Amino acid sequence: MRVSAHCSLRMTPRYAHSILVLAFTTLLLAGCGKFESSPYATHTPNAPVHSNLTNIERLAAREPFDDDTVTIVFTGNPQRFYEEQELIVAKANTIPNVDLFILAGDIADFGLMQEFLWVHERMERLNMPWFAVIGNHDMQANGRLIFQQLFGPLDFSFTYKGYKFLFHDTNGREYGHNGTAPRIGWLADQMADTVPDHFIAVSHVPPFNGDFDPALVQPYTQQLSSDERTILSLHGHTGSHVDEYLYGDDVRYMVCNAMYWPVFHVLRIHGGQVEVEAMNYRE
Repeated sequence: MRVSAHCSLRMTPRYAHSILVLAFTTLLLAGCGKFESSPYATHTPNAPVHSNLTNIERLAAREPFDDDTVTIVFTGNPQRFYEEQELIVAKANTIPNVDLFILAGDIADFGLMQEFLWVHERMERLNMPWFAVIGNHDMQANGRLIFQQLFGPLDFSFTYKGYKFLFHDTNGREYGHNGTAPRIGWLADQMADTVPDHFIAVSHVPPFNGDFDPALVQPYTQQLSSDERTILSLHGHTGSHVDEYLYGDDVRYMVCNAMYWPVFHVLRIHGGQVEVEAMNYRE
């Protein structure tokens, strides 16, 4: 598992706007006593470290349920919707035999340490291992560095019950669409693994969205479909649920609802077949 080398902040108009909003928000919240440290901080004492790696260990140590089904709670984009996040976490904890929870990016809105910590604290109330992938909003300001501190490498993988999960950074616009994200070579290396029965890709920006690097759409989708073991490509970003086969192959592309929608999804995967259940967290 290797962390991408891009750590610099590009002062694009989009970033400039975000920093202006960030400065205003900081002044407002500072007056309300919400922040005890600089919003540009990339380290906080006693903050969690490499949560994704910790949860891989939790998943490996956990006694598996007595079936061959992998059950996943799938949602994303919690950015500032903290009440809704609490409802989703509470609802998820009532679902039997859930193996893991996937948070498909945009944990923060402005890339602030405190935003990440607020979401992280609520996610820690789950009674199951949970995993986060980096979103484009998570890369605002110093957010990329903060994500790496709190969650670990931007690209990582693990295998569970014969399914290899490939979490990776697809936020191409945040790199200026320079051909470095997603890392096709990393995916190819991971998919060269002959042990797993199936692959499940997890990232934030889907390849059919304009924030995905347009030069990499074809090599990316071809890489995923190059192995018949790839069954799912899971994403966030757009805010509304999508569930389609889009590129004339057998890879099923699925986008989660943002947390402001009252519906999240539970995936039950057995023998490579995926069943999807919509659940309303307000019911």
